[in-house]
Amino acid sequence: MLYGNQNVRAALSRMAEGKRLAQCILFYGDTGLGKKTLAGWFASRLLCTEPDAPCGSCKNCRTIQQRVHPDVTWVPHSGKLGGFSVETVRAICADAVIAPNSGARKVYIFDDCDKMDVRAQNILLKIIEEPPAFAYFIFTAAARQALLPTILSRLVPFGLSQCTEEETMQALAAQGFSPEDVQEAVGCFHGNIGQCRGYLEDETVRRLVALTKEAVHCIISKREYDLLGVFYRIGSDRAQAARLIEMLGQVFRDGMALRLGQDLPCTGCDREGALALAGKLSLADGQRYHQCIGKAYAAVSANVNVQLILSALCAELMAGR
Repeated sequence: MLYGNQNVRAALSRMAEGKRLAQCILFYGDTGLGKKTLAGWFASRLLCTEPDAPCGSCKNCRTIQQRVHPDVTWVPHSGKLGGFSVETVRAICADAVIAPNSGARKVYIFDDCDKMDVRAQNILLKIIEEPPAFAYFIFTAAARQALLPTILSRLVPFGLSQCTEEETMQALAAQGFSPEDVQEAVGCFHGNIGQCRGYLEDETVRRLVALTKEAVHCIISKREYDLLGVFYRIGSDRAQAARLIEMLGQVFRDGMALRLGQDLPCTGCDREGALALAGKLSLADGQRYHQCIGKAYAAVSANVNVQLILSALCAELMAGR
């Protein structure tokens, strides 16, 4: 069952019913908002054989859910950064001109395109400029800027948003989590079902939440040495460093939204910390924190030494405090 983003699903359904269905779609938004789930739903919407599509029970819907449908390709990732190789994209372009195996349409899903190589995008551009009438392309990414402007100009983008906390609690309860655990997860990740589930299932996520909260309170109380100790516990794990920096950025975003009196849903894992930041930070502080966190995140992605990045971030976060 899908939760949230009813407007996106309604728009896609109206496009299909009005015979104006775009052949190239982008779903973008934060990790955990259900971009891949919606991509699978849309593929089912395209290939379902029942009038009330997607029905979820016909052969096409079942095989799409199982990722074994012959006309739906989840394009495989490759390389250390998890992008798409030039060879893979060339193979997709060659396959896309071949008629479907068992129906009227073929679907190619490029999920998590944030690390997609520029060369691969340029090769893909030709096929999405003039796709065969039966070929559909679905992309997912955290941000639209992950894709080249030339690619973006040929896509119909849909930004995904969080569910309500009530919907999130319903979704987690339906998956068998206890009310106490659900409440704890929603307190950290609010209406983001994927991140709430990750918190409940993955000890690493719970550890990173604890480290993020500790880091925030070190910053609030101006304890530079303790903040450095928090960062030291990440070690050289690049993925965990990136996630910690991202989670810090979300808490600062919440803090500045509260500081400005904006009635926006929290996205970070530490509402208490965000409230404390809102009472202490100036707008200039918020801008500076945003810039140094963004720079640190880019450095992690650029393969710079993790501990050097975190040490420099610690110094920048404490500058002027």
